[in-house]
Amino acid sequence: MSTIKKKETYELYDNVRVMGIDYSEGHMGDDDFSLIISKILHPKERLPYTYSLFRSTLFTIGIVIDSYGSMKYEDTTVEIRPNMLFMNKPGDLQELRWEEVTETYGLLFSEDFILKYAGISIYEVFPFLLFERHLPLHTSAAFQQELRAIILLIHQELKKDSPLKKKLCANLLTRILLKIKQEFWVGYSVHNVQSKNPDILNDFLQNLEYHYDQLLKGKVKQILHIKDYAEMQQLHENYLSTVLKEKTGKTAGQLIAEKTLSTAKILIQDSQYTMKEIAFMLGFSYTSYFSIFFKKHTGITPLDYRKQSLLD
Repeated sequence: MSTIKKKETYELYDNVRVMGIDYSEGHMGDDDFSLIISKILHPKERLPYTYSLFRSTLFTIGIVIDSYGSMKYEDTTVEIRPNMLFMNKPGDLQELRWEEVTETYGLLFSEDFILKYAGISIYEVFPFLLFERHLPLHTSAAFQQELRAIILLIHQELKKDSPLKKKLCANLLTRILLKIKQEFWVGYSVHNVQSKNPDILNDFLQNLEYHYDQLLKGKVKQILHIKDYAEMQQLHENYLSTVLKEKTGKTAGQLIAEKTLSTAKILIQDSQYTMKEIAFMLGFSYTSYFSIFFKKHTGITPLDYRKQSLLD
């Protein structure tokens, strides 16, 4: 099997955003949610085209109606053909090559986007996005046309200057995910992940997601550290850290910080909590430490983020 060589990696959104400078209709949205129309980004005269090696920080859905190419994962290469569906989670290392593009769409979205604008918890409603590795799913032409109809509605909404645009797009995205769940993942439960796909990374992610879900529900009061997650899997913390770094390109601390940040955003939008209470819930000794952490990762203070969220 072909293996991706270790070299500089890029964020898929950045790859597409640069291309989108001259082909704006081919990539619409922002860094929380965007739509890719591959035919516009990849006209015939620009093919074949290979994306730089990337490890996306977003969830990605690729809907291939009629196109040809290949996608290389960390340990295998798969051919891209018509009537295929690709789903990738943040951290997946990939290379993408297009040979011929007639009709293909891509959706890039963050966990925060679908929670904020549709009220959907990926952990509770679409856990397969988090815990399953998605090599191509083969679909019927009829199913692809169902997804295509929703994609075109998303495209129309992204072209509008409306204060409800993000909420409408989030709900249309939810429709697509529900259709995919109905087609491939009916009955999928987060509680049977370990028996379906034993994997150190997946087990860590499951434990991470579960703990923060319980924290949001008020069922736990303390945060966990890498040592705690390692003990859950009966591993040494250094070994767990090494595996996570190899598989995601991020340290355990970075992965925990990302989840802390996304949880913080949820709590900040709930006005019943003071910043002091949120800081304590997330394990910060002082509100000032929490504010420094939040501003470092978002560029704004928690209070400014709360003000912005109230305006959306």
